[in-house]
Amino acid sequence: MKKVFSLALALIMSAEAFTYDFTLKISPSAMFPFLTGGEKKYEVAGGGGFIDAGITFFDLLNVGPEVGFFVLPKNNSKALESGQDPNMFIVPFGAQAGVFFYPFSRIELAAGIAGGVSGSFTNDRAHYAPWYRAYADVNFRINTRFSAGLDVSWLDIQNNSWWGNPGTAGLTAGLVVNIKFSTEKASGMVDASVECDENVFPLIYTIYKDNPIGTITISNNESAEIRNVNVKFRAEGYTASEFECGKIRMLKKHKSEQVPFYADFNDKILRFSESGKISGEIVIEYELLGDKRVSVVPVTISVYNRNSMRWVDSAILSSYVSTNSQEVLELSKFFVGVARNHFRTGLNKNMQFAMYIHEGIRSLGVVCEEKSDTPYNSFHLDFTQLDYVQYPYQTLAYRSGEKDDIGILYMSMLESVGIGAAYIPLEDDFIVAIELGDNGRALLNLFNNTDNLLVVNDKIWIPVSMSLIHKDFAESWKRGVQKVTEALEAEVDIEFIVLSDAWQTYPPSGFSSDEAKNKIPSEKELVRAGEDDIAKYITQEFGPQIAAVQAQIKADGVSPTLYNRLGLLYVRAGLYDNAVSVYEVSAKMGSVPAMNNLGNILSLQKKWKKAKEWYEKVLEIEPENETARKNLVKIETELEQQ
Repeated sequence: MKKVFSLALALIMSAEAFTYDFTLKISPSAMFPFLTGGEKKYEVAGGGGFIDAGITFFDLLNVGPEVGFFVLPKNNSKALESGQDPNMFIVPFGAQAGVFFYPFSRIELAAGIAGGVSGSFTNDRAHYAPWYRAYADVNFRINTRFSAGLDVSWLDIQNNSWWGNPGTAGLTAGLVVNIKFSTEKASGMVDASVECDENVFPLIYTIYKDNPIGTITISNNESAEIRNVNVKFRAEGYTASEFECGKIRMLKKHKSEQVPFYADFNDKILRFSESGKISGEIVIEYELLGDKRVSVVPVTISVYNRNSMRWVDSAILSSYVSTNSQEVLELSKFFVGVARNHFRTGLNKNMQFAMYIHEGIRSLGVVCEEKSDTPYNSFHLDFTQLDYVQYPYQTLAYRSGEKDDIGILYMSMLESVGIGAAYIPLEDDFIVAIELGDNGRALLNLFNNTDNLLVVNDKIWIPVSMSLIHKDFAESWKRGVQKVTEALEAEVDIEFIVLSDAWQTYPPSGFSSDEAKNKIPSEKELVRAGEDDIAKYITQEFGPQIAAVQAQIKADGVSPTLYNRLGLLYVRAGLYDNAVSVYEVSAKMGSVPAMNNLGNILSLQKKWKKAKEWYEKVLEIEPENETARKNLVKIETELEQQ
């Protein structure tokens, strides 16, 4: 007895693991038996109907038993003798299989076939024969369980064979009523669950509008299919809008489908100084039989702290770069303001400003810290590690940081004053590249050669090492060139990430303390350090060229051409006093270009009267010299305004 009970219990539990949709269809119909074997046997029409029961498979196929009952009046019923039955009673019994679908919310179309054995009864006589039919239904869905409509079919009841000898055949037409029910109860709602690939990174909160956090699974627990499903996400206080994640045209009953999980986070998510969670809602708008409904499902999203990132893509680091925070702007504008007051016209503007910014950061006492819980040298090479990276305001507050932290601060200051920046994350160093301008002869003339430069994307860049931020600009530049050269010689794959390009995918987070509390360094010390950097640059880049021309003058003798070449080098180096001395020698030899150049240099130094004298000498020799004539007019205007 126990074995029998255990077996029954096991069968019940296994049955509960499956769900079935059942249908009961009643179709009262008129029959028009216009085709029979031999002579005409029946009147024009009879009546009856079918009752179908079925199980639904795949939300498409319905299979089950079918039984019918029809009464067909005989053609000669008026001539029959008393006691004879005027009707033929037909009882078909068998199985049916059909398909159904819903082209519109309230419309159901169905078609199928059925067959089996029928019994025909009259005058206490019975005849059994095969039968089959093909049917089509059009139904209006009153609700999710009931529908009613029209049914037509071709019914063929054979006489004594399967095919070709109909005892009764013709069309049936009538009404149809469908009743549907399921072994699984419908909750009357649509549910959702989320699965995230990774916790949310506040740093890159803007990218989740285009890059999914994970997936949302929508489950239809309504009692019928749902249509025009629109899935959205919102989190009060942390999202800027109720953002659309995806749409589903139709979702069948008891089925699930996934859509990407997108979110329109706002900058409030940057408040997470520690890892935490966000409470949000999945909003599901849908239609059930044409009626609009909304289901709201609460979800919880895990969030990392705002300093966290993984090196799955080195371009992510660009989001830390802040160009409009008060801490950065206060200092960068001060550094560049000082540089402008001591600006050298002949030298590259970006390079001079970058030198002063470098020395400004150094004057604040910012140092590269090699020891930390998340060392750059190992963490940036392993994308599975969760790295901790500082925002610019933190590096300024701590006066220290890893190589990448220092680089982020430096690039923030460069970009905040309009200097393009890029970075190269090397194995044991972090290189910031400073954009000088387009690759052209005018810019290349400011350097001895391109050995200390990078030419990328048809632009010229200066590579600077962040590990030597405590050294002067010349030392950091030298180390930057050395590290990049070593990597190239070792055929290491180098990433050169231009900030403006990286920001297209990873925009700046813009996070800061919104306060400017920095101690402004001494302007005198900043100027001294900046001028030292420029002097070293001139010695490094122009020294060899100047020495070569001087040696040629010594070997070949004095000539206006060589002196003009030497004077041009002094002008490019910003050594105007040296250039004046050289051009004066050439001018005394009758060189008109030297005279014009003297006028130009003296004009830059605002020595208007001496400049005027040189332009007048040019015109005495060459009255048609347009350059001298135009510059002389400008100088006379200046003198009149004094």
